[in-house]
Amino acid sequence: MRAAVIASFLLSLSTPALAGNFNLYPGFSDRDAFVEMTSDKGLIIEIVLRCERKGNRVKAGIMTYSKVEDLFCSSKMLCTRDAEKAADDTCGY
Repeated sequence: MRAAVIASFLLSLSTPALAGNFNLYPGFSDRDAFVEMTSDKGLIIEIVLRCERKGNRVKAGIMTYSKVEDLFCSSKMLCTRDAEKAADDTCGY
């Protein structure tokens, strides 16, 4: 399920290379969204995840997606084509 959410945001970020630094904030309107923010930096998309929520406290993680290599990389430097595996590694699941 998380992989589908991440993939849908990546598809929505398929903007031309000239529109760098494009940000989306799906977590702003949906308090329970797994993806807090995505930031298109050109060849790299930065994805901020909500790993866990306890009341008003949120544990966040950052992973990246390379458009050139078609790889998701966790914050612990695990790079894979599987978005869910990179998200799990980032969040420590």
